Amino acid sequence: LLGLLAETTAIQAVGTMAVLVVPTIAPKIADALAVPAGRVGFQISLLYLAAMFGSLSAGTSVARLGPCRTGQVAMLLTAAGCMLAAAGNLATLLLGSLVIGAAYGVINPASSDLLMRHVPAGRRNLFFSIKQTGVPLGGTIIGLVAPATALHLGWSAPLWIIAAIAVALACASQPHRANWDAYRDISVKLSGLSLAGFRTLAKNPALFWLASASFCFAAIQLCLLAFLVVLLVEELGFDLVAAGAILAAVQVVGALGRIVWGMLADRARIGLAVLLGLALLMAAASAAVIGLSPAWPKILVVAVFQLLGVSAVGWNGVFLSEIARLSPPRAIGSMTGAAMFVTFMGVVAGPPLFSGLHAVLGSYARSYALLVAFALAAAALIRAAQAHAGHSPSS
Repeated sequence: LLGLLAETTAIQAVGTMAVLVVPTIAPKIADALAVPAGRVGFQISLLYLAAMFGSLSAGTSVARLGPCRTGQVAMLLTAAGCMLAAAGNLATLLLGSLVIGAAYGVINPASSDLLMRHVPAGRRNLFFSIKQTGVPLGGTIIGLVAPATALHLGWSAPLWIIAAIAVALACASQPHRANWDAYRDISVKLSGLSLAGFRTLAKNPALFWLASASFCFAAIQLCLLAFLVVLLVEELGFDLVAAGAILAAVQVVGALGRIVWGMLADRARIGLAVLLGLALLMAAASAAVIGLSPAWPKILVVAVFQLLGVSAVGWNGVFLSEIARLSPPRAIGSMTGAAMFVTFMGVVAGPPLFSGLHAVLGSYARSYALLVAFALAAAALIRAAQAHAGHSPSS
């Protein structure tokens, strides 16, 4: 089991590294390609749109090829996308971003199927949550390593390094493939984008409401991470270095929170109740942000954002575990793919909505009213999921 956990966590981390590397070194890329930095920044939206649709292809690939092989394909596509992005012009950068995004969309459906089949029920939330720490881990590695690497070896070097690691991970999975893919069904046809997961989602109210809540959670998480530094610097009197340190701390406590919430959900068998509590904590912490001002003691400002970090960055593992638990056994991949499509919609929609509200209100802090609304909506949706899930274990 430790090998399985290490492999799925590593794939999650490398996928995240590939997603975040271009925004992290965008100024260097813009200089090298002689284009405005804003054009380079556009690629992250394109990438997440590709991830949305990539997640819809995951169900048939997991069923036909097996989750291990699907993860290997995702890593090889990630490598190909990074190499395209490193080719040296804007067109291949955007094409590579599409490939990376499509690969990223199938990672969670594949790993969810693997963990659901091989991890005992009493440890499942913990394993899902540890696997999801690959997201902040990958982001931290890129933030620490990519800028220096680009500075000393050239802007394309981080992309080539990620490509090499992705290929190595795909190869490392091969000895386990026969065991991990024992349940694959070669009679299933690979059909590209599939709406089967959505059809099953619509017929299962608990899954439908839970997936809908992930739209709100993802929007809150992305808004928190995207606008935290500018809020701290422009409205609360922090310098840039301190604001960056607080952002890093938010991600660290979020990663730790994923593990803690996973352990709690396993120990008490209350996965949906944990998610409900996190939604309410997000609402309370977001409401507190609305009232922040430079007069607040800095330690209290930091504490408020750490509460947001442990909740708004800590929900993902328990969510994916509950999606897998509530899914039909042979449809875990397709159901996770459909749920992730909704999640990625929140990623894409959240920051523009927040920016639009800021344009009206003129305050990042007051714009957190949107996050309060998202959090309360998520709480209502999870409560609806609980009502339909009944009293089965972990509900």
